[in-house]
Amino acid sequence: MARAPIDKLPPELVARIVDLAVEGWPSTVRLRAATLRNLALVARAWVEPAQRALEARVHIDSYGRARAFLVRRRASARPLVLDELVLFFDFAPQDDDFYPLSDLQVVELCCMGGDEGAQIRSLHLRSTLFMAAFDLNLLRLPALRALRHLRLNLPLEVPADFAPLALRLERLSLSAMVDQPASLFRPLLESSQDTLTALDLFVIKSGSPLHERLVAAFPSLPSRLRQISISTHWVALPDSLVDLVASCNNLCTLSLDGVPLEQVLDVVLPRLSITSLVALDLTLPSSFTSSSHAATSFVDRILRIDALRGVRFLTATRRIESASDELPSRREWRHEGRPQPCRPLP
Repeated sequence: MARAPIDKLPPELVARIVDLAVEGWPSTVRLRAATLRNLALVARAWVEPAQRALEARVHIDSYGRARAFLVRRRASARPLVLDELVLFFDFAPQDDDFYPLSDLQVVELCCMGGDEGAQIRSLHLRSTLFMAAFDLNLLRLPALRALRHLRLNLPLEVPADFAPLALRLERLSLSAMVDQPASLFRPLLESSQDTLTALDLFVIKSGSPLHERLVAAFPSLPSRLRQISISTHWVALPDSLVDLVASCNNLCTLSLDGVPLEQVLDVVLPRLSITSLVALDLTLPSSFTSSSHAATSFVDRILRIDALRGVRFLTATRRIESASDELPSRREWRHEGRPQPCRPLP
């Protein structure tokens, strides 16, 4: 029987099509899983890429999800590779009885994938009720040897005799809503000094100065960072954080989400002394006018800053919060390269 043209597509192209079909969708969205299952029905050659994408992101926030993941039969004998594993420790078996995900269950989840075990590239730890719900020694599991991104949204406790980890992290994500001890960063990141190049920070007005503790543990870190992403809700950044951004002399990508525009234009960007910045991503307040003239003037003002003369990609997103909308609406202006002016997208 002759193969259909869709069966003759290169495997790399099929995998790319599958990834683009669900790009940006959280693993908890049912439509994502349904879309991947439908893609697996397109042709026999599409089953493996769709199955791989379905397994690539796992969000464990209930015993039902944990059990379904552990007992699910896998059609392929290939090693299980998780691009993202989210562990939410506030399980609720009953409405009036909360208790955390146990260490044994974490080990079972990380040891999926047959004899070779799983490979976890990104780990997100979350908790809103329990303190020190995660044992740091679990980061020594073989499945986490390939860990590249660690996102912490729960407080950790560092034992007095805790030996440094052998992680080679490339990205670290921290939230000021969760306090972390200063003693955490040295054993956690000692082996990642040469590989850690991306830092994500969520900032609140009364939050913990995690960036200060991080720099105190590794004074050379700012010179190694190439990507910084800072998110807040229109709260002015502390001076120490502005100093951190200004001291990153090898920065290539800077993302400022929800930072007051006046501070961005008058304080943060003028203090940059780098020439390597290639991409700048900003969020504009709802009060920002969306006229073409205002957008062009805004871009011109940005590009007059000396440190931004080499910027090739500029994205400015205007977020409009509406009580009638479930999600804020957004309009974006994108600028690629210096010759073309920035125009508002329809």
